Parts: sequence; C-alpha cells; structure tokens
Amino acid sequence: MEIKKRKEWEKRSKQNRIIGIAEELFNENGYEATTLDIIANNAGYSKRNLYQYFSDKNDLFNAVILKAVNKLNLELTSICEKDITGISKVVAISNTFFTFFINHRKSFNNIIFFDITFEDNKPNDDREKLQSSFGIEAESIHQKNLNLLLQAIELGIKDGSIISKFTPKQLQLIIWGQNMGIIHSISRRYDHLESEYCCTPQQVFANYLKMINNCLQCDISASPEIIPHT
Repeated sequence: MEIKKRKEWEKRSKQNRIIGIAEELFNENGYEATTLDIIANNAGYSKRNLYQYFSDKNDLFNAVILKAVNKLNLELTSICEKDITGISKVVAISNTFFTFFINHRKSFNNIIFFDITFEDNKPNDDREKLQSSFGIEAESIHQKNLNLLLQAIELGIKDGSIISKFTPKQLQLIIWGQNMGIIHSISRRYDHLESEYCCTPQQVFANYLKMINNCLQCDISASPEIIPHT
C-alpha cells in the first residue's frame, strides 16, 4: 500500500512540475507558439513522457488553466463569505478580477483564451471527456466563479442595494461582459495609458467601478425600454 501511495505521489509531483513549466511557457509565448516539444525539452522529458500525464497539448493547457481558475476561485470565495451588501460584493468581485489581471496578466489572458475557445474544443463523448478531465474541471470552476457574481447580484436585489428591472442572470451577463471589456481595453493600452490618457490602469478601473456602483443603485433598465425575451 505504501509503495502504491509513493508512486501516486511521484506521479502527481511530476505532473505538477510539468504544469508549472508549461504555465511559464504558455504565459511567455502564448498557446499557439508553445509546442509539446518545447515543453518536453524545458522539462527534461521526451514528448512521449508527457503523454503519460496529458492526452495532448490542449489537455496540458487546460491543466494550467485549472490551476489559475482555482487560485481565482479562492480569492472570490473569500470575498463572498464577507457580511456585506450585495452591491459591495459585486464591486469587490469585479475588483478582484482586475487585481488578478494586474498581478497575473498573462495568466489572466490565457483564462480569456480558454473561455473563448472552450466550446470549440469541448469533448463530444465519454471517451473524449475522460481524456479532457482538466478542461471539464477548469470550465466547472470557471462557471463557479461566474456564479459567485450571480449570487452577489441576487443578494443585492434582495437586500435593496441593487435596483434594477433586469433579471439577475441578465445583470450577470452585462457586468461580466463589461468587466472583461474594460480589462481587455486596459490590457491593449497598458504600456501607454499614462502617456496617452493621463491615468493609470488602477485609476481607469476605479472610475469604472464607481460608474457600475452608481448604475446599480438607480434603475438603468427604466430607460431605454427593455424588450422582453420571447
């Protein structure tokens, strides 16, 4: 039994080491430019060795994403456990996404790439699901992170800190889209924000949060007219 446990520990240790090396390479070079040959060479293994732990490059990339979204989930869950109003949680969650972007810019961009491409790479049958367990789990945690925003919105509507005729799911979609949009805009202009716009990334996002906070406290859905879903 001890031998079996030791072998499982050794396998996890090697797998985690490969994930760590792959994370650095994906962050530095992006998904397309990072090949299994490059990862294997940096890890000191043959490409054949990598296939003992991952079904393909996408599976290894998903393992890297799983590590990142788990880290983000811990930070978001900590916020949501606080005894504050719903609108305060919405603002804090949005700020946490931004802070994660600032501290882990390339890792955050990889999460966005995963979010965009997951449907195209989604496993179609049980066999593919078994081979893509990292992707399935990463998507599950990613959705949990989005649901934390939904729960904060629902709390805000319940406690009266959020005023809106939009449904919680509609607000979730709007706020998530706005968060990603402003972060993407900041990312594109990151190195020349101060010279061209006379503000830092932090100042841009802080002003954006003020706007979101103000909009959620006055019913923005009152105008223009909302077209009901049919």
